[in-house]
Amino acid sequence: MHEKNQKTNPGSAREKKRTEPAENRRTQSESHAVKRRVRLDRIAVVVVPLLLIVILIGALCFYSCDRQSQDEEVATVTTMDAAQTSTAQAQESTATDATESDTSSHETSGDSKQITLNTDAVGTGNLIVINTAHAYTFSEDDSQLQYVYEQRNDSYGVSDLEVQLEAETLLQLNAMMADFESETGYSSLQVFSGYRTKEDQDSRYENGTSTFQGGYSDYHSGRTLNLKINFGDGTSDYYDAEKYPDYSWIAEHAAEYGFVVRYPAEKESITGEESHTYTFRYVGVPHAMCMTEHDLCLEEYVELLQSYTVEDPLVITAEDTEYKVFYVLADGEDSVDVTIASENYTVSGDNMDGFIVTCF
Repeated sequence: MHEKNQKTNPGSAREKKRTEPAENRRTQSESHAVKRRVRLDRIAVVVVPLLLIVILIGALCFYSCDRQSQDEEVATVTTMDAAQTSTAQAQESTATDATESDTSSHETSGDSKQITLNTDAVGTGNLIVINTAHAYTFSEDDSQLQYVYEQRNDSYGVSDLEVQLEAETLLQLNAMMADFESETGYSSLQVFSGYRTKEDQDSRYENGTSTFQGGYSDYHSGRTLNLKINFGDGTSDYYDAEKYPDYSWIAEHAAEYGFVVRYPAEKESITGEESHTYTFRYVGVPHAMCMTEHDLCLEEYVELLQSYTVEDPLVITAEDTEYKVFYVLADGEDSVDVTIASENYTVSGDNMDGFIVTCF
């Protein structure tokens, strides 16, 4: 009976066999799908925060870089502004130094400059006239004296250790003598007289070696000197370009260094002194060039300048530079104000009634 039942139900067994695998397969498939969803969910749980972290880091980096760039830009601008300010201050300082003068002060407005000339300085400067009619007022403010022996170069000699000259004069003398030696090969010129005190000049006047009493000698300025030639054989003579043509370079080029012959020939009635071919006076380059070109002694030149004003100056071109020169009358006041259009200028008293202003 048991066997019959088994034989009578073969289709049911086969059907069961066919049915169970399909259900199992669906169950397994659903199980795999669930597992995949679980894995994706797990991946999402990990990846999404990571993406958020990356985005956050990127945003922070961008902000930091942008802020740093802005800071660097601000720092650069600040540095440039500081540099520009420093440059402007340096230029202003340089311009101020170039125009300072012991005889004046100034105020700048736009393209013009107002300078104040102190009339107690009429007796100081490169163009002061000292002769029998105009005494020199000794003042420490006028000339900065230096010993020639200590400051000279090897291109010339000096008669003794006590000879002194004003600082600017000595500087230009050194330049002229160095160029003279370079051009001619000679280093045998010698300075044998320079600044003189009132006592020294009085002594010379009393023993007959000078026609000027103490206080009335051009040597008091510290800008006047004598030259002689040492020939190397124990002999010497006063400098004379016509007598000794080999040394004529000095006479031909002295004006280029600001020197003129103080007592030129045929000017005795004006200077009050006999002609000296060996006595040179420092007056400054533009003035020396003009005096030499027009054959003027110092007295004549200063008198000529008195006719020129700030509105109508004397124009001198020297060494590719244009100079405008004019006269300012002191007129008995403690100070005089003058407005000029130039940034650079020099001032010299004339030791008489006013000032000579040179703009360039």
